[in-house]
Amino acid sequence: MTEQKNALAQLFAACWKDEALKARFMRDPKAVLKEYGLEMPDGMDVKVVENADNCVHITLPAAPVESMDLSDDELSNAAGGGPMGGSRIPNCDPLGPGYQS
Repeated sequence: MTEQKNALAQLFAACWKDEALKARFMRDPKAVLKEYGLEMPDGMDVKVVENADNCVHITLPAAPVESMDLSDDELSNAAGGGPMGGSRIPNCDPLGPGYQS
């Protein structure tokens, strides 16, 4: 997972420097991700949104299938029990929990 995070960080830095790359990433994220060694499975839709000073996007992960069998306490512990579902916004996983290489 560290390699994927590093590749994604490199892509983000490149987008900050290159408006054309950023525009292409926003328009065709799967192609740009593939160029950076991050292929998405067929059938998976990828959307890129950009945070701004006055707007932050937070991705709510899909509930795990087994969550229907968990008590509220068990579900809270599985999600980290924090007010943001356990994710620390500055260090959240940008690929999401469902990503598999």
